[in-house]
Amino acid sequence: MVGKGHLFRVQGPMGERVQIVGYAPSPKTVVFDLCEFFREWDPLFATTYGVGELLLEAMVRGGKHIVLVLPERHPLDGGMGLLEALGVRFFDAAGRELTGMGENLKRVASLDLSGILKKPQNVRVTLALGEERDEEALKLLCEDLFHFARLLFRFTGEQPPDVREVGGIGMGLGVVWGVHVTGREEMPCLSGLC
Repeated sequence: MVGKGHLFRVQGPMGERVQIVGYAPSPKTVVFDLCEFFREWDPLFATTYGVGELLLEAMVRGGKHIVLVLPERHPLDGGMGLLEALGVRFFDAAGRELTGMGENLKRVASLDLSGILKKPQNVRVTLALGEERDEEALKLLCEDLFHFARLLFRFTGEQPPDVREVGGIGMGLGVVWGVHVTGREEMPCLSGLC
């Protein structure tokens, strides 16, 4: 598996099915370059569901260290879509189930964590981020992300990481699985990506 690219088919940020290549720079390590994956998306309607699918499939294929290389601009759904893929269910005040996207952050009133997949103890997830942040999207969704963070804390008992530090994906993932964040420049195996 080392040095080879492996195809993964998952849901894209706007709901389409897409293929993405996972690289294996060393045994049990899988690197996903999400820069092209997140090239085109809408701040309100994009989802990170496909990233959750990548995590699940990478583990099925034996990945123990999963690296997600993120561009400066990527969906700020607070990881809601990713959490949905991992088994979390979201509901509005009327009990209607919601799909994970930025537009639905403000509508979430409750969470059902009974079906969530627990992270195996020997699996580690690293987010490789650039230095810049998508200030425009942060401004647009700031209040909604704050609302979502409070709900995550209320239902999980874990304080979500700061979205400015870990991105939208890291905010949700950090609560349920934990996540390590580093700069792209600090990982030699990512040379040439993004």
